[in-house]
Amino acid sequence: MGLFTAKASQSNSSNSTESGSSKKSAFSTPFMQVGEGNLSAPHINKYYTQNGIVRFGNDNLYPQLLNQMYFTSGIHGACIDFIVNAAIGGGYSYEVEPKDGREKVQLKTFEKINKIKKMVRSITRDYVIHNRVNIIVSKGGKMCKFKRLDPSTIRNSADLKKFIWNSDWSRGQVESKPYERYEYGTTSNESLYVYQDESPGQDIYPIPAYNSILNWAFNDGEQAYFHKSNIQNSIFPSLVIRRPKTFSSDDELERFKKSISSKTGAKDGGRVLVLTGSGIDDTPQVTPISANNNDKLFEGTAKELKENISIAHKINPAIMGIKVAGSLGNAQELAMSYAIFEKNVIMPLREIIEEIFNDLLLAAGIENDFKINEYQIINQVVKNEEMSKASGETKSGTPYKVKETEQKEDQEEVSSNDFLRGLNAKESQDMYRIIRDHSREKINDQLAILRLKSYGMTESQAREILGIK
Repeated sequence: MGLFTAKASQSNSSNSTESGSSKKSAFSTPFMQVGEGNLSAPHINKYYTQNGIVRFGNDNLYPQLLNQMYFTSGIHGACIDFIVNAAIGGGYSYEVEPKDGREKVQLKTFEKINKIKKMVRSITRDYVIHNRVNIIVSKGGKMCKFKRLDPSTIRNSADLKKFIWNSDWSRGQVESKPYERYEYGTTSNESLYVYQDESPGQDIYPIPAYNSILNWAFNDGEQAYFHKSNIQNSIFPSLVIRRPKTFSSDDELERFKKSISSKTGAKDGGRVLVLTGSGIDDTPQVTPISANNNDKLFEGTAKELKENISIAHKINPAIMGIKVAGSLGNAQELAMSYAIFEKNVIMPLREIIEEIFNDLLLAAGIENDFKINEYQIINQVVKNEEMSKASGETKSGTPYKVKETEQKEDQEEVSSNDFLRGLNAKESQDMYRIIRDHSREKINDQLAILRLKSYGMTESQAREILGIK
């Protein structure tokens, strides 16, 4: 069949778009062709080794897959960045202020030669993605130098004593380098500091908690790629004109094309087009083409995809500014969701990052404690009618009538001091930070109350501690 060609045989040409280069990835080794199988179930077996090193996944490239999914899925990558920024967005400080010039110079040297500000963000992101951190400790100069290594470049033995670095594990152990594990007091000039989470049932390589949604993350990226391919490979004519016979000459072809194209556009809308022939078998046939509906295939999974990925990261999408269909929410719910997220995700993460950098300070011979500063992405609450009711006010400022049952419950509440006696040291410290930040006007009344209520306090107890009438 020919499409506006003088002879049908002229349409037979090679398709250059199907060359081998079109199937290659746009990136190098960290980005690979994702094969079949469950992405949430990597194969890890202490007997599945290579030169004493346990393979991480069937192809030994599972950490590379974790990095790849960070870039593949927009929502997954956004969740990771949101967690990192929420944890360290306030910067860092030291528990003890330098006493003299020597200590100031020591801390400045530690920060400058190791680029600590940049390292804090990189290390935090490494831990969120891989649940482990790898840092080279070099003792060649007056002060230890530290260099962060991407966890995807490190594999280890089953006993966690032997570590191998390789920039490209897809080529095996070519250009690899062994490291011994750093321990306090290690005399080696160069060793590897390792910090990793202990995943349930996994004592060789840690598995991140979000691991269960890697298939969803892959689908997120594939949806965009599908729509791109659908647009590039689809044909979008409004109709097809089928001509039983080929054109006898180029002049006949041009006359036919001109007669069709002259009837297009708004000015010829509604006109009648007549195609004639010497017989019914020679008359061109016009066939309308329906629109391509492939874009509807993934609509049903979009809402599920966002929710599942966000839940795996323990995030309410609303606090990230992502609107989920069918979810209304309000300012109070938003602040409460963030308070829960901060307590269950951010605070434990800050403690881990502080522990890592305190180990580095100790290795460098600096007697101080590394501290991640308090920081809330959501630090204001919009006051709406529901919150006004909760505080006993109407829009006009007149108080609501408090029910007798509520008055009775208030009378039966234990005092705030009795509540504080039941807290452990960690909870008491966080309570102190909330009260301190509120007194310094870093957080407003409503957010401070909500954060205290997340510990189980009543509103009256929270107001009593904060000194709010």
